[in-house]
Amino acid sequence: MGKLNDREITSLLSEPIISFLTTLNRDGSPHTSPVWHTTQDGKVIVATGSSTVKSNNIANDPRVSIVAAADRSPQPWVQINGKAVVSKPENIDEIVTDLAYHYLGPEEAPDYLREILGEINFVLIEIEPTRVLGFDGEE
Repeated sequence: MGKLNDREITSLLSEPIISFLTTLNRDGSPHTSPVWHTTQDGKVIVATGSSTVKSNNIANDPRVSIVAAADRSPQPWVQINGKAVVSKPENIDEIVTDLAYHYLGPEEAPDYLREILGEINFVLIEIEPTRVLGFDGEE
């Protein structure tokens, strides 16, 4: 399996693929959730509800791991370990909107956003990478 270079990692992370975020429960056991992600200024960005297990776990222990794998063959994938911070930026609705359009497209995003923006109190998870691995999925 060949390693991905920085450009290939950036390209893979820009695709609308579901990633899996692992946080640590208070007892040290892992908690993994499928999430939408984007990148900004070298960080991985995830929006989630303020009362989710993942946001509460990060408040207790900022160590996280996120894995993104393409849904094709060969299956390139990236794993990023890092430290996460939860915040509530003023533009959180804009970030959620951008994520929805990126993942759902212009056909489905408006209905999805009408449903969730008033219902969920979103926060932002920013992951500062400490280790990045990427592989091309070739045998």
